[in-house]
Amino acid sequence: MQIVTRLSPFTYVMRPVHPLLPSTFALLVLFGFFLPIAFAYYASTDIHLPSPSVDHLEHKQLVSVVVAGATGDLAAKYLWVAMFRLAFEAAANSNQVYRFYAGATISLEEGREWQQTFFDDVFAQRVCGDSDGISLVQRRCRTFLEDQFKPSVRYIPLRSEVQYRDLGDILQQQLQSGSSEVGRIVYLAIPPQFFLQSCALVHRYLRPQSLKTAPNPFFRVVVEKPFGRDLESAHELATRLRQIYDDKELYVMDHYAGKPVVQALRRYFQLNAAALHPIWNTQHIQDVHIEMTETATLENRVNYFDSTGIIRDVMLNHLQFLLGVIASPSFDPEVYAESAQSSKVARVLHTAQLRFIKGLKWLQQQSSLFVAQYNEYAAHYQQETGRNHGTSDHFTATAAMVELTNSLEEWKNTSFHIAAAKATAKRLLEVTVTFRNNVFPFDKNQPCIFKVIIQQALNTDTRQSHRIKWSCDVRKVLPYLRLPENWEYLQFSDQRVITPKQPSPHSEDVNQWNLGDERSAYDVLMREVAAGATEHFADLDEVETAWALWTPIVLAAEVRLNLGGDANFHVAIKQPQVVQAYYPAGTSPWKQPYARLKDVGNFPGVKEEL
Repeated sequence: MQIVTRLSPFTYVMRPVHPLLPSTFALLVLFGFFLPIAFAYYASTDIHLPSPSVDHLEHKQLVSVVVAGATGDLAAKYLWVAMFRLAFEAAANSNQVYRFYAGATISLEEGREWQQTFFDDVFAQRVCGDSDGISLVQRRCRTFLEDQFKPSVRYIPLRSEVQYRDLGDILQQQLQSGSSEVGRIVYLAIPPQFFLQSCALVHRYLRPQSLKTAPNPFFRVVVEKPFGRDLESAHELATRLRQIYDDKELYVMDHYAGKPVVQALRRYFQLNAAALHPIWNTQHIQDVHIEMTETATLENRVNYFDSTGIIRDVMLNHLQFLLGVIASPSFDPEVYAESAQSSKVARVLHTAQLRFIKGLKWLQQQSSLFVAQYNEYAAHYQQETGRNHGTSDHFTATAAMVELTNSLEEWKNTSFHIAAAKATAKRLLEVTVTFRNNVFPFDKNQPCIFKVIIQQALNTDTRQSHRIKWSCDVRKVLPYLRLPENWEYLQFSDQRVITPKQPSPHSEDVNQWNLGDERSAYDVLMREVAAGATEHFADLDEVETAWALWTPIVLAAEVRLNLGGDANFHVAIKQPQVVQAYYPAGTSPWKQPYARLKDVGNFPGVKEEL
């Protein structure tokens, strides 16, 4: 006999019943013959469990969530699923209830129409699973969706100061019902150029007021990178935001922080901080290489990308963040002491990250920056903008690679290579740490490599696309490395590769139901925001310091140059430190440039095949 056991709001398993329980079931059958019949009838009908009205909040702790940009692509793809799961989890595990205010620039009538069409059966399947052969658990999910979540979402036009003020009045009026508002979250899913204006209006009109029922309501504003266009604009934005928000109120999000492998990697480093710290420095590490490539072109995204480029879009934000993560074992391992409070850990980590970022340098040596544009970009540019794209006066980097160093004593002789490209032959996001020879006593002629695969081609088995691995068996040197939760050795006899756990065919977890879409980074990070955890978010000092490093690189990449060459490939050196090229879509952008330049020695440390 098996019973349903709830592991989380989204995961249920069938578990065997204890051997002593059949007698209990016999009593139930004897004295309540119709109870299992009634239960079975409920599972096969549309009868809903009673659920509280969203207007009955006297005994609930209310959290108000404003999503600005609620009808955009980011919100449609990730945010509303994350918001549903946040509310569903709170309803199951706490006394909190969420109300959502969907803000956008469309009219009230258009917004209501969007609300009716967006939260449809497709959305229900995304959050509760397929409707075919629907289970009792899925019915409960759909009951929550229909009876609580949908009525809790209200569309509000948010385009002008008057409309922000009106929303503030609406938020205040809801408290007259006697509910206790414990806090507000504002997510700005809007273009970066509107951050400053929107943040000022949010501060002016949407701050919660202290009441007797909630004397210190929290206030959290989420903005997502990119943050500014250069050091000057980032400094202006950061200066203004410091004047209106404190550190506990502003969450600068990089969604890479919520990726499953990144979460596991940070936990792996935390669990093994004392063991890894002695070897995580320039005496032992020769090179750190971070690479992101995508197969998709920029067709239909040129209007955004043309003013941004690959360096601002990917390298400054996501790959810079990953570089900080991969450097973290060099930080004082005491920060991860189990007795340390999470708020203290976050503060110490931010201080260590800031110190590491300040130490990074672009030395502007010969050919230390490579930028390229895929050939078909010109056609995509003309199609989307209606303007001709001439190579003589227009160049937007769709691929780039830069070599950095670090002035800190513990990193002074280590090179750092950061590479990113669109329209390539493969989808990949990985980090490679190459140790010096003789660090591990295995093969003196072959350095040991620590590699983290964060993502690969879509629909790839997670055991291939999510990996943390050593190229050598480090057990003799590091015998007691601990694994992150829900990760395991690919082969226990060969402990070089760890991957996410897979349900065993003989495990009770094989019958688990995972409701709806796979968890996204936004599910993870929105839970962190709701909990007030800041460890996985950047602070303004880190953002400004990163821009101080990357602004000269961005400016060098954007200098225009008339290129020459054959029909498929062009390369030129416009400044001694910059190599500029074209590449056909679907190919490696740096294979041919390196082949042409390696004889001159202009590309230090770069592999022909990354």
